[in-house]
Amino acid sequence: MFSRRSVLSLSAASTAALLLPKSLCAQGSAPAAAKPGGSLTAAIFADPLTLDPHLTGNLQGRATTRAVHDTLFTIREGRLAPGLVESWEQPDEKTYLLKLRQGIKFHDGTPFDAEAVKFNIDRIRDKDTGSIRGGEITALDTIEAVDANTVKMTTKYPFAAFLFPFTDVTGCIGSPTAFQKHGLDYGLHPSGTGPFKLAEYSKDNRTVLEKNGDYWQEGKPYLDQVILRPVPTDSTRLSELRAGSVLIAEALPLQDIQRLRAANEFVVSEKPGFRWEYFGFNLRDQYPGKSKAFRQAFQWAIDRQALHQVAYFGTGEIGYDGILPGSPFYDPNYKPFTRDVDKAKRLIEDSGLDTPIVIGAPLQPDPVKQRATQIFQANAAEIGVKVNIEQIDSAGYRNMLREGNMPMDAQGWWGYRPDPDQYLAILLGSEGSYAKYHGYSNPEMDKLIQAERAGRTEEERRDAFRKISALMNEDAVYVPWHYSSDFKGLNPKVKGFHHAADGIINFAELWLEA
Repeated sequence: MFSRRSVLSLSAASTAALLLPKSLCAQGSAPAAAKPGGSLTAAIFADPLTLDPHLTGNLQGRATTRAVHDTLFTIREGRLAPGLVESWEQPDEKTYLLKLRQGIKFHDGTPFDAEAVKFNIDRIRDKDTGSIRGGEITALDTIEAVDANTVKMTTKYPFAAFLFPFTDVTGCIGSPTAFQKHGLDYGLHPSGTGPFKLAEYSKDNRTVLEKNGDYWQEGKPYLDQVILRPVPTDSTRLSELRAGSVLIAEALPLQDIQRLRAANEFVVSEKPGFRWEYFGFNLRDQYPGKSKAFRQAFQWAIDRQALHQVAYFGTGEIGYDGILPGSPFYDPNYKPFTRDVDKAKRLIEDSGLDTPIVIGAPLQPDPVKQRATQIFQANAAEIGVKVNIEQIDSAGYRNMLREGNMPMDAQGWWGYRPDPDQYLAILLGSEGSYAKYHGYSNPEMDKLIQAERAGRTEEERRDAFRKISALMNEDAVYVPWHYSSDFKGLNPKVKGFHHAADGIINFAELWLEA
């Protein structure tokens, strides 16, 4: 039998894949100084849009959804740790037995149990749901509720990082009763087991979360209320933080970071390796991205140094693939491209595309992406390509992407995940949702993804991931250019804050100093 400890040999492919010993799995007690009560208002960059864990996409939606829903697993010190799953074991290399916590109820009063877990996972896999999370669990073969407190999952093949998607919204469990009652409107009427309940939602105005007084982690949350206000303008978020009208502001203005570090009225928190940026292309026949030479031209045409300085004001670092610094699979010496406009022009000539070449670039009101896309637009003009920037809101962007009719993804980025398979398989695997959005499929890439998933050692997986990086850049569906840090501003009275690598705030841990 594979004990839970024997999983270490399968998951040692990354430090993130190490499992915590049971002695470290107990829930922590409340900090001695933590004071219950109070309301915290946070200025967030964008509206959450939906609290449906199977449909939410942006960072703000994921963060809010995770405040209302607990996840099956959590991450502690880079390692897989218990959440709603209290313990687990692996009888063989393709079978997982999950033991659930008992006595937990959803906000609507119905019981959390194995059937609820199965319902949620089945809903993700149901194509009628339209979940963007399906690509994260394509390795799943069967799921079974063995008894009220035991879930059995089997995979199609050995997969070192299989459990890690269940630390994020894929692992958020909602009430089957609420899902059945509200259908695709569940996101406006969520019912999880989490520390907060949804009290009010006003699109682009505010989301109000109230304390779940029956939360299963005794003493938590400390706050009575959390108010999330979408404030898309950097300067406005900063002004409100300075004035004290919000106690947390995300995505501080990058151009001001060095100066803001010296501020007395708030604290600047930075988390490196937060996300990687790319320009993505649609490979379908009606778009210029159908030509590999056209796509490859931008590997050489874009001015990564200018993008680093202008879009990010020198924060973070230039990037050349989709594996973030801090991952054991990251190679700091991998820098395959230097700017070469002449080479880019030759590739455009070899593209076989009719001239003039024009490509649309739908763009949300994100100041970083606005600056980056303007540089991209200027770089493209140097090689004879006209880029039409088209302003669009978050919902419109999401719909265009899902429908596969976005000519170019200027907004492209992917945030930190404990294991790079969690996003690279979605972006590059033939069955990955983003690969389908962009019309990309390469059997050789599929083989490499299977190789990193089956790897039993870190070295085996590292070799596969480095080959994935090389092939991704050869195919150039995604042209990478940057690794960014996450910056948050906090009023000094906010306590208990831990800056997670994914940038998502655990509101259950926060409390306010009088």
